This record gives sequence, structure tokens and C-alpha cells, in this order.
Amino acid sequence: MKLSIISKISQREKTYKAIKQAIISYEVKPGEPLAEEQIANKLGVSRTPVREALKELRKEGLVKIIHRKGAFVAEISSKDVEEIFLLREILECAAEKIAIPRLKEEDLIEMESLFNSISKDIEMKNYKNIFDTDIKLHSLIVDTAGNRRLSKFLNILNGQVHRMRVLSATAPGRLNKSLQEHKDILEALKKRDIDLAEQRLKQHIRNIKNNILEML
Repeated sequence: MKLSIISKISQREKTYKAIKQAIISYEVKPGEPLAEEQIANKLGVSRTPVREALKELRKEGLVKIIHRKGAFVAEISSKDVEEIFLLREILECAAEKIAIPRLKEEDLIEMESLFNSISKDIEMKNYKNIFDTDIKLHSLIVDTAGNRRLSKFLNILNGQVHRMRVLSATAPGRLNKSLQEHKDILEALKKRDIDLAEQRLKQHIRNIKNNILEML
């Protein structure tokens, strides 16, 4: 596990972020153990923040804790994929509907800039930037909706969605298809066409879901 030593400032939060990043980036694979002592030594912290971080990640569905056996990276099942992407579709499409009438010209300019960044990073095969920028693009739409509770529920899902997004991106041609889907969504947003934007966002989410199901 590629985990660097961290300072004692905000140990709990930094430990949580370090373990979560290792999980969603597949540095530790589904089913692999997460030994508290080993992680604590690598991060330069006590076992307490590690234990607290693992409990928090269990709530997010990224970690499974088995009595007397310890913590493990949660496996990804077909049922998980179906449930998570159904929720994502419902919540993101709801956010998009609310956001479209509120979109300002500067929001669309920022979305265009993020889209162009993704396009360049795909050419450069800079996968970390692709995933980070994709999250920013989707988050911008959600944030524009201005619904705190909607944002909160999507943030809870994001860890699991991101882990599955990384898996999906390994399929041949998927990143370029996703780029075209983002372009189509952006065009609908520019037109302020709520029905078309919803249709294209749904199709984008379902394409990713189906792609992941084929890979399991």
C-alpha cells in the first residue's frame, strides 16, 4: 500500500483520506485486509485514528469489518453496482433539473474548461487528473442546484462511485466514449434543455453501469 507518513495535525481526517484514496485508486484491492497496526506504522500515527477511519469508511460501503478477523476492502458485487448507480441516476438527474435554470454563463465557461481538461488528459493518459476533473465537473452541476441535502447524499456515494469509475475506465475505448457523452451533456446544458440534458445524463450513467457489470 503506497501510504506516506503524515503529521499529527488532524490525524483522524488525514488518516481517513489516505486510506480512502488507497481504496478508490485500487492501491489496495477489493477483499484485501486492512491491518490497523500496519497502516498505523506506514502513516506514522497510532492505531486509534486508523480504527476510527475504518469505521467511517465502513459507513460509506468501502470497508467491511468482520468480528475477530478485522477490516477488509469491500468487494464489488453486481447488486452493489445496480443499487449505487440507480441512486446516482436519481440524485444527479434531480440536481441537474434544479441546476439548469440557475446556470450562469460563468458556470458554463467553467464546465467547458473542465471538459477541455479531461480531453487533454485522455490524450496524455493522465488518469488521476481525468478522474479528479470528472468529479469536479459533476460536482459543479450538483453544487449549482444549491440543495445541501442532495449534495450530502451524493458525497456519501462518491467514494463508491469513484472506485467503480476507475474500474470502468480500464475498458478499451471507454474514456473516449465518456468524453463524447460529456460533450453531449454540456451541449444540452448550454441549450438549457432540461429534458435532453436528463436523457443524456441518464444514458451516460447507465453506460458506465453496464460497462462495470460486464467487467465483474
